[in-house]
Amino acid sequence: MATNVAGRRYRTWYAMLLRLYPRPFRERFGEGMAQTFHDLCREHGDAGRGLFGLALWIFCETLVGIVRENITRMSQLGKTMLRVALVALGLLMAPLVASQVVEGWNWNAGGFVFLYVLFFGTGMAYAVIARKMGAWSYKAGVAVALVAGFALGWSNMVHVADSENPANLVYYSVLAVGGVGAWLARLEARGLARTLFAMAATLALIAVMLPSGAPPYLARNMAIGHGVFVALFTASGLLFRHASLAGLK
Repeated sequence: MATNVAGRRYRTWYAMLLRLYPRPFRERFGEGMAQTFHDLCREHGDAGRGLFGLALWIFCETLVGIVRENITRMSQLGKTMLRVALVALGLLMAPLVASQVVEGWNWNAGGFVFLYVLFFGTGMAYAVIARKMGAWSYKAGVAVALVAGFALGWSNMVHVADSENPANLVYYSVLAVGGVGAWLARLEARGLARTLFAMAATLALIAVMLPSGAPPYLARNMAIGHGVFVALFTASGLLFRHASLAGLK
C-alpha cells in the first residue's frame, strides 16, 4: 500500500517536472517518458524494492535533459532572431535609399525605427508561428493575417507621416488586438479565428466612427481601403476556423 501511494506521488511529481521541457519536445516525447516512468515504478513495486532511489535517479537525469533542451532551444531562437534582424535591416535599406533620392520623402528617424520594428515583428511572428503550421488553411491564414497586418501598419505610418494627423494612430489598436489575441490564443487555430474576427470588427468600427473630413473621391478610396482590410482579416479568420474544424475531425 505504501509503495502504491509513493508511486502515485512520484508519478505526479514527474508529470509536473516534464512540463519544464520546451513545448515541442514535451508534445513529442512527454507521454512516452511518463509511461516509461510509470512502468519502471510498477516493476520496482512488484519486485518489492523501494522507489526513492529510482525516482531520485530519474528525476536528476530528467533535470539534466530539461536544462540541455532549453539551452538548445534558446540558442535556436537566438539564431532565428539574428537572421530576422539582418533580413529586416536589409529590407530597411530600400526606404532609406529612397528617402535620399525621392523628392518629398519626409520621414523622420522615428518613422524608420518603426518600420524596422514592423519588419522585425512580422518576421519573428512568421518564424514562431511557422513551427505550428500543419493544415494548409492554417498556413494560408497566417500568411493573409501577416500580410494584412503589415500592410495596415505600413500604410497608416505613411498616412500619419504625410498628414501629421495623430487621430490616425487609432488604427494601431487593430494590431494591438491581434497581438494580444494571438498571445491569449497561444496560436491555436480556434483562438486565432476569434482574434482575426475581432480585428476585422475593430477596424470596421474605426472606419464608421472616425471622421475623415476628406473630399468625396478620397473618402471613397478610404472606404474601399477599409473594406479590403476588413475582408482580408475576415478571410484569415475563416481560414483559421477551417483549420480548427479540420483538427476536430
